[in-house]
Amino acid sequence: MMRTLFLFVCALCVASCFVQPGQPLRAPVQKVPMARATAPDMMIQETEAAVTTVAAAASTLLASNAGDFGGYTIPIIGLALLGATIGILAGPVED
Repeated sequence: MMRTLFLFVCALCVASCFVQPGQPLRAPVQKVPMARATAPDMMIQETEAAVTTVAAAASTLLASNAGDFGGYTIPIIGLALLGATIGILAGPVED
């Protein structure tokens, strides 16, 4: 009985560590004012110009061809390293 009470008190102490002191357990409910729906603003031309500008800038940051920035060198080294790691960790194969 004493051990059960002690474990209950310990569990209560651990649970109280996760409660911020001085704060209520429930946040007060805030009433949001009701707003009427408005007609959407159409700005297709401005948005389209912004998208094309961002796409053009992003294409220069990325490698678009296999020959850019070393091409297939890094993937080949990575696959060889992965294969060597698997070969070392697999151990000898017995017949």
